[in-house]
Amino acid sequence: MPSSATSMIENANRRPSRLRFGQAEWAALKGWMLVLPVLLLLAGFLLVPLVQSVRYSFYDASLIGETGRFVGLTNYAKVLDSGKIQAISGTTLLWTVASIVGQLLIGLLAALAVNRLQRGGRLFRSLLLLPYAVPAISLALIWRWMFNDGTGILTFWLQSLSLFPLNSSPLGSADAAIWLVVMANVWHGFPFAMLIYWAALQQIDHSLYEAASLDGANHWQQFRFITLPSLSSATIALVVLRGIWTATSFDLPWLLTGGGPAGSTYVWPIWIYEEAMGFFRPGRAAVLALMLGAAIGAVIFVFRRAIKASLSAH
Repeated sequence: MPSSATSMIENANRRPSRLRFGQAEWAALKGWMLVLPVLLLLAGFLLVPLVQSVRYSFYDASLIGETGRFVGLTNYAKVLDSGKIQAISGTTLLWTVASIVGQLLIGLLAALAVNRLQRGGRLFRSLLLLPYAVPAISLALIWRWMFNDGTGILTFWLQSLSLFPLNSSPLGSADAAIWLVVMANVWHGFPFAMLIYWAALQQIDHSLYEAASLDGANHWQQFRFITLPSLSSATIALVVLRGIWTATSFDLPWLLTGGGPAGSTYVWPIWIYEEAMGFFRPGRAAVLALMLGAAIGAVIFVFRRAIKASLSAH
């Protein structure tokens, strides 16, 4: 066969591959064009504030007037030398972990109850969702009224049981205040966990329970070896999401106690707020915000590594 004919055949064989490659490139380009608006929004709402916070942390910034002068690592040094980090970090950790545990436990119990109801399940589910729909300021006002030292109904019960002295509010006790704030946050956040767990329960194959029942497994064994492993992904997602939201939550602790009494509910977001809006030191507030974000990222990274290691071990 002549060489020219051979080259024509080879070129004809190559054209479809080039055409397919071009279609793949065009499909990838269309995909990037579709997600470009979302990426721009994320850059505008996340990346730009992050860069600005990093910039503020190196300046003696002011909320009024110019940015301020460059001070290098002075803001970081002053925050580290403040002597508050250990106590506030411990309070924030207690507030976050206790809230997550309470929300997940009550959310799981509520999801199991809703999942078992044959009649009235939708109404019961709607009622349980009401706490999540209550705004934080309304929630804080209700809980402050219930724990009022003179007229609060929960305070009256505690005093009637001799668990609390007369003419005093539990929110004014350094030992009790943090746990009352945690209770309010658990009541406010458990419906979200209930929804996630209820959706996960709907995905479990009921034939697994039937097979386990035929093998003689009781309800506890079915829950332990079928239900709980099937909810592991939902639990991981809830721990991460609720952990981030609780650790960065400012409104409920501030509205209920203002960080008191004696700093017992003084969590990290309140410290950020007071540095920025109380003392007008946005540079130090930026340092605190970056430290909190880095701590949350580190905890999530370690948590994910631990979960992957445990799953690979099994």
